[in-house]
Amino acid sequence: RLKIGDPFVFGRGGEEILEFRSTLGIDCEVIPGVSAAFSSPLLGNIPVTHRGVANQVVMSTGFGKNYDIPNLQPYNTDQTAVFLMAVGRLSELCERLMSEAGYPLDCPVAIIERASCPDQRLVLGKITTIAGQACTACADDATSTDHNQSSNITLS
Repeated sequence: RLKIGDPFVFGRGGEEILEFRSTLGIDCEVIPGVSAAFSSPLLGNIPVTHRGVANQVVMSTGFGKNYDIPNLQPYNTDQTAVFLMAVGRLSELCERLMSEAGYPLDCPVAIIERASCPDQRLVLGKITTIAGQACTACADDATSTDHNQSSNITLS
């Protein structure tokens, strides 16, 4: 089976390999690639780190155990936060980032939808407006969401 996306980053890649080996006796080959957490923002012309702006990257899934929002890292001006598969609960996630993790109201956010596909779409906004913008743009759940000052930098 050919897997797409990041089967070993918030995916079931490890579980599936162990199951194939133990149940079916099939040994799988894993061919490493570049994570969507890094490639999607760059395909939107947004670096996840940039000298003098962001020197850290924090990656999280939008859905934690039992579909809860995962624990959030506190806001840090030197950090870019990348959330994978988070658009389905973007409004709730943004509210919690502001109220619990201390993200400022003017924090820039970028949504990169269908990265690397011909119909790729980039939605730029602020943490207070991006959920409404995503609804208007009809962003789907297979999207990378980037929070922090790096979203202010576009390389195009």
